Amino acid sequence: MMDNTSYFPKKIFIIFLRFNLLLVILYLTNSFVECQAIKNLPESYGYYFFRAGKWKKIPEATVTLEAPFKERGCSWGIYGLDYKPEITIQSKRPVIYIFEQNIDLSQLKLVRLWYFQKLRAVDYHGNPPPPDSFGKSLGVSANKKLDFGKWTVAATYPIKGGPIPNHSEIYLCRPREELLPGKYAICLGTKFTSHPSKVDSGLKVRVFEIIGEEENQPVINPVDHPSVRIINCTISDTGVDTKSMKGTRSDFLVSAKQIICSIEVKGQRGGEIVEFIWCRPDGTIQARHKQVLPFAQTGRSFHVYHTYKPTHLLMPGKWTVAVEIYGELVKCHSFYVNVD
Repeated sequence: MMDNTSYFPKKIFIIFLRFNLLLVILYLTNSFVECQAIKNLPESYGYYFFRAGKWKKIPEATVTLEAPFKERGCSWGIYGLDYKPEITIQSKRPVIYIFEQNIDLSQLKLVRLWYFQKLRAVDYHGNPPPPDSFGKSLGVSANKKLDFGKWTVAATYPIKGGPIPNHSEIYLCRPREELLPGKYAICLGTKFTSHPSKVDSGLKVRVFEIIGEEENQPVINPVDHPSVRIINCTISDTGVDTKSMKGTRSDFLVSAKQIICSIEVKGQRGGEIVEFIWCRPDGTIQARHKQVLPFAQTGRSFHVYHTYKPTHLLMPGKWTVAVEIYGELVKCHSFYVNVD
């Protein structure tokens, strides 16, 4: 008579082994297919898509420093791109081939571009003074509208990749997550995602457009009865806990230098991991931050906060901060980023 106690663990192990073998086969097959594309090297160095057996080079564009008050210091300015992409694709996770020598993929940046017809004076400043002293310090109203008429960074996306086997000068990379329709740029270095100085002008980027139908923002709903409760959630740009953030805000400028989410939690045992997830208006994730909840004390609640500091202008629209505790979605708090 068969012993069921030994049969089922063995069966589960076999299923697990077969599943992992399938993953390995899929990975090797995918790598083999991608390597088949490298039968003939491109004619020149550059960034490429591979279509129907042919290399399609992504044209290079130059972003320039737009500084309306150049005589008032290097902290004025933002990168702008006046360029219509020549390359359009439909793939949401495009594979990009880089034919270059000694590329450091950790320095590669993939960004989404957003068009701004006008920007406020404060939007141009890397480290603006307080609003009540902005005009006195810099000689112009913080909310004065200035012509921009260019594309600039409004989101960043993580990428992964590495060199192609047997081709030391060919690198392959792709986004870690699906990209929505829009204009994107890929470049080496971090300067395109921050307020530049005068010496940073003339940065080279490769621009392409993903085409397709716009998608509705996904609905994010917290669980009904979480084991750890959030009894208060506040969004602001000042203060570090709920009590000092009495004036909670629901709207921010596209050039906000920091946004703080503070929560008051109750019911934790201590040691639970809380994660703040900052979601853009298109539903994709801009930033994540994890930290450990403190140990509970009888009758006490605890304040935990995270400060998100953008390195570029924010994508206009409705943002959401989702708060997870041990992977359980406990709270969603929305706010708006405005152009006007």
